[in-house]
Amino acid sequence: NHYVICNHNEFTIQLTRQFRDNHIPFVVVDPAEDIEEIAKKYSYPYFVQEEPHTEVALAKAHLSSAKGIITLSRNIADNIAVIASARLHEKEIKRRRPYFILTNANTLSDIEKLKKLGADSVVSPTKLMAQRMSAISQRPEMENILEQFLYKKDTPLDIEEIKVPSFSWMLYKKLGEINLPRYVKVNVVGIRDDKENFIPMPNDETIVTLGAKLMLIGSSESIRYAKKLARKKYPPQE
Repeated sequence: NHYVICNHNEFTIQLTRQFRDNHIPFVVVDPAEDIEEIAKKYSYPYFVQEEPHTEVALAKAHLSSAKGIITLSRNIADNIAVIASARLHEKEIKRRRPYFILTNANTLSDIEKLKKLGADSVVSPTKLMAQRMSAISQRPEMENILEQFLYKKDTPLDIEEIKVPSFSWMLYKKLGEINLPRYVKVNVVGIRDDKENFIPMPNDETIVTLGAKLMLIGSSESIRYAKKLARKKYPPQE
């Protein structure tokens, strides 16, 4: 139930740090001759010195029992090779549940290409940075909340999407009118419509349409209460 992480670089260093903090098992695969020294320096508990896309590497990394594979090369050709090898291996061992494959890319065309080739999720560091800067510029007060949720250990905050039922009092109202923080300590950090279009950091003028889901940040207890509020036909009495 571990993750196979391909290619050592700055992305790998940051990702594995988060994995260790959250007790997620992983093995790093990289062909570098000094990978043993690198593993010691960055506290990689397990490593494989092989080209990540090869059958030998997949076998040594025990991909057959892995939860997923993450390939973080700056060269798209390397990522393509790993994705193709993982999907082929998946078919050869007749795996019931497909591997979760995560990779990175810098351009929109590369993102689309990698998804078509079998990646479940493609992260663009440039796009993520732009989205975060845009979100914080629109709502500066959210920076501290995001920092606490994303980077602090043992944070009491949770994040979850809640569906707004068709009978909810929230339907067809602006977020500013609903004003969830007035009733419960949560923040709306995203909204997804019935066509799966996602709006990060929506403003108070954003309307909750039929089939919408609200992404909330708050304590588990607060989010549970927010779900109850969303299922009510009439707004709560203050």
